[in-house]
Amino acid sequence: MKRIRQQSGFTLLEMVVSLAIVAIISTVLSQVFIVTLRTNTKTEILKDIKQTGEMSLETMARLIQSAKSVITTCDYAGTTNQSIVLINPDDGQTTLGCVLDGSTTRLASTSAQGVQYLTTPNITMGGSSCITSSLEFVCKGGTGVSSSVTISFQLAQSGVTGGVFEQSSEMFQTTAGMRNIAQ
Repeated sequence: MKRIRQQSGFTLLEMVVSLAIVAIISTVLSQVFIVTLRTNTKTEILKDIKQTGEMSLETMARLIQSAKSVITTCDYAGTTNQSIVLINPDDGQTTLGCVLDGSTTRLASTSAQGVQYLTTPNITMGGSSCITSSLEFVCKGGTGVSSSVTISFQLAQSGVTGGVFEQSSEMFQTTAGMRNIAQ
């Protein structure tokens, strides 16, 4: 009588099924990892844009509030401009507006001391020139009346190399009233 040896191990079918299950689980886990990385990247970009925009708004509002007067035309209905010229307490002039820095449109404060950028180089106002930027100043006021200036602009990251998912932009707006009225 011949003995039948029992062999332990896996059949080919069992190996193929187990490899298919591992492949499916690996695919799902890699997709979760990729989505998590993209979400983290977009969150970091948005955080940078919001911090830069809020700091720019605060700086411009502070300059407008402490200015002696606004040279840019202001009327009761509201005058819209892409830049605004202020007379500082020291009688110097400061222009708030868009400045083209290479190929990036940036918010800036220009005075006798030079140009002070209010946005970082990796943040843009959009467009390839200041004419097409989203910056807008609406000045309301008149003779003997304290002027108020509404500032609005949109910021986005510059030089986007990623896909649409990584592109981020944010709109900013505030109104600043002048504290000093020129006599």
